[in-house]
Amino acid sequence: MKIQHKLTLNSSLVFGLVFTISSILIYLNFVKSAENVFFAELSRTASLTALFYLEEDELSTNEYRKIEKKFLTATANQEIRLYDKQGKIHYGEADPDTNITLKILKTIRAKSQYNFKVGDSFYYAIYYRDNQGSFSVIIKANNPTLKAQKAEFIRILIIALLIGMIVIVILSYTLSRIAYSPVREIITQVKKIDMTGHSHKLSYPETKDELEDLFKEFNAMLEKVYQNVQIQKNFISHASHELKSPLASIVGNLEVLLQKDRPVSEYQQVSSSVLSDAGRLENILQNLLVLSGLEQDKKQLLQPERIDEILWEVLDRLAIDYPQTKVNLHWELSDQDEDLLTYDCVKTQLYMAIYNLTENAAKFSCSKPVNLTLEKKENNICLTIKDEGIGISEEDLAHIFEPFYRGNNVAGVHGNGLGMAISHKILMNHGIQLNIRSQKGVGTEIALLFGDSFL
Repeated sequence: MKIQHKLTLNSSLVFGLVFTISSILIYLNFVKSAENVFFAELSRTASLTALFYLEEDELSTNEYRKIEKKFLTATANQEIRLYDKQGKIHYGEADPDTNITLKILKTIRAKSQYNFKVGDSFYYAIYYRDNQGSFSVIIKANNPTLKAQKAEFIRILIIALLIGMIVIVILSYTLSRIAYSPVREIITQVKKIDMTGHSHKLSYPETKDELEDLFKEFNAMLEKVYQNVQIQKNFISHASHELKSPLASIVGNLEVLLQKDRPVSEYQQVSSSVLSDAGRLENILQNLLVLSGLEQDKKQLLQPERIDEILWEVLDRLAIDYPQTKVNLHWELSDQDEDLLTYDCVKTQLYMAIYNLTENAAKFSCSKPVNLTLEKKENNICLTIKDEGIGISEEDLAHIFEPFYRGNNVAGVHGNGLGMAISHKILMNHGIQLNIRSQKGVGTEIALLFGDSFL
């Protein structure tokens, strides 16, 4: 069932329930009020009956005639009985009413005034004391007018309920269609989306409500999905290229080697080349395994480690791998900032991230010095890695963290395009903010801001 149909059904059921409960309460209140009015009339009739039957010897002829006239008018279509203390009928029909029991007579004598209802018959009684004795005056009457009014009132309420249900169904359906028209439009647009093509954004009216917020979030999600699709396409393209190059080199060297007998020196040369290409493949696969592990297992046991000790290990490794590049460390921390150097992390991962970033600076610095600055910013440690190398263009900077992506100006430099992706994922998992500023031909500056530790 569609949401708009559910909304129509639910609103109709709620209206029907509320109207039914309200109608029952109104009906019961009407009946109670009408019965009270009728009992009040019976009360006056009971008083006239007592005067008419019991006060005749104490009233003048004129007074008695006035009472008689009122009595005859008021008691039409009513049954009147007077019971003495012994429960015997003193006035009225000889056959006693089966609804008048000794228990009710005792109740009348105890309360002086008493009314009750049996079926459609109304009873009102008073206990009247006179010089002739004490009597229970009981008036029994039916109210056909009230019965007809109740039936008419029920008919009116049922008609009102039916009309109200029809109106509420029509209104609810119309309003739900109007309310969900943007949703239907969005569904139509979504069906036409092709994520393999260009970026898509849904168009929607500015309603300033939750639907607009939903559409905004959906557009943001579409943009992320599009970016991921593009990353996957680039990943496949660059990965196939990176893997194809060493494989093609290995296959080519072996084919040439097997065409005829070669001298031992040539066998050694080809073996060395094949071994180098195999090592390159192994390095790519190892980096892919590391990146896959970072994607799948973000929650690892973090331990407090010293950032400066990790940094010294990175510098020692760089001195071996890039002896021709000078790496300078600028220490701008005071003795009071020593506690900030302890950070909760996975040491091997953080070492890998810092080394990859620093290695890139050394690799692309064109033998110019690389400057590392360790300072305090925003009450946290900040590590800045700055080089004066070939730099990164704005176009390449947008894809710098995609696996296997390499800039247009690094074709002659050894690498596979996985280092930045691995470093970025490690830093994200550790809550370390990474900012890059670069200009092609001028150099690159990378700032790592170590936030509050996770532990």
